[in-house]
Amino acid sequence: MVSFTFEKTGWLNRYLLYRASTPFEPTEPYRKLAAGKIGEKSFDDCLYAEVKENGMLLGCPVITMSVKDLAKKLDFPDQRGGTVLLYLETLFSVAMIENQTLTSAAQNDSSDTYQLRLLNVVMLVLKYHFPHSYYRIPQDVPLTELLEQNESLNGALSQLEEAIIDYVTLQGYSSLGNRQNIFSFSKLYFFLLWAREKSRNDAAGPARYIEMDKQLREEMIIAFAALIWADDHVDSTEQQVFEKYIDQTGLEESKKNQLARQFLKPVKTADVTCSFTASVISGYLIEQLILLSLIDNQEAWQERELIENISNKLGLSFEDLEELYFSVAEFFSVHNERLEFLKNNAAAQQFQDYMNDKVVKLVKKNVDNIMQEIEETKELSELLVKATTTPLTKEEKQKVQDQLMDIAKSIPALAIFALPGGGILLPILIKVLPFNILPSSFQEEPTTN
Repeated sequence: MVSFTFEKTGWLNRYLLYRASTPFEPTEPYRKLAAGKIGEKSFDDCLYAEVKENGMLLGCPVITMSVKDLAKKLDFPDQRGGTVLLYLETLFSVAMIENQTLTSAAQNDSSDTYQLRLLNVVMLVLKYHFPHSYYRIPQDVPLTELLEQNESLNGALSQLEEAIIDYVTLQGYSSLGNRQNIFSFSKLYFFLLWAREKSRNDAAGPARYIEMDKQLREEMIIAFAALIWADDHVDSTEQQVFEKYIDQTGLEESKKNQLARQFLKPVKTADVTCSFTASVISGYLIEQLILLSLIDNQEAWQERELIENISNKLGLSFEDLEELYFSVAEFFSVHNERLEFLKNNAAAQQFQDYMNDKVVKLVKKNVDNIMQEIEETKELSELLVKATTTPLTKEEKQKVQDQLMDIAKSIPALAIFALPGGGILLPILIKVLPFNILPSSFQEEPTTN
């Protein structure tokens, strides 16, 4: 893979200097991390919610204006800077939170303690990415001073810049196109597993986790091959996509060649191995399969049976799989402009229409239960009645939305669809329920210049 680090360097140093003086603000999933609940599943659940929200799990990072502005301020590489920054923000913030939780560090860190923990995470990142290298970097010097003066640290960071560009971004795509190596999440996850172990005790080097990462990448490629062969035919688009996915794995050339040869003949579900059944990995694999089923612009449900079979191998229930399908549709409904490779794709539109129709039918089928719940929620029923004659304030609209979603979560048939955040369900609830609250009360307020 070709590196593009000649464009700009030193951005990792600038980023760490910024973060040394600007502590991370926990995002919503981590603010909800309950004290005492620090098992693998709790961490994985928070991580899954984080990378679903920011698009990293699907390989389509959502570059918000704040991320874009910070990347520009820190002079990150042109075009790919947003993608790289989002990856770094996720990597370091999650590692810092997990480390703090596992080591019972004080919630109100002093500046020195915070910098020491950040330096510790930096050293873990370097050790994971360059396991055979050794750096003489003192651990008792403030991070800001090291970043300004220590040649060994800055030399290592320059190496890390090149590595991050290579395994996070894609040649020929920019962060404006929202393309990211789909396997960069895999590297992030197994690094965090090793960092958790290091926080609990003085664990061995990262070799075992690096090998697990490679194994998952290989297993995902076989699963992708089985999906593409599901109809016993491989068209040119599918062939090109598969070849790009093999290249993205970053595996040894001999392994890439072996996977390419294996793809020359039909790959079946029986050939798929699922060694990793952690919920975050199951979701990661299945959602990538769902996206892959849309890329060839054919009927989106043609490969559904194979995805169900692989889900069964992973121990997922029918409800779990439905939630994953809806989760992908949810992301697409909110960020379809970010998923440029699915724009004007008939299969993607069929997928979206199918999910919308399904939710509409479920809302109509359960309208009596919903209305009963509304009648029992005094504030909500009063606001909905008010909305039929008077535009609601911004705060009132938010109350209506929040309470409608709470009601949806309490109805089994709709609970799954309420979980991701209501991007599809909420507009349908507002439109289908027998209240005259659209468009005057829920349309966007006009902007003023």
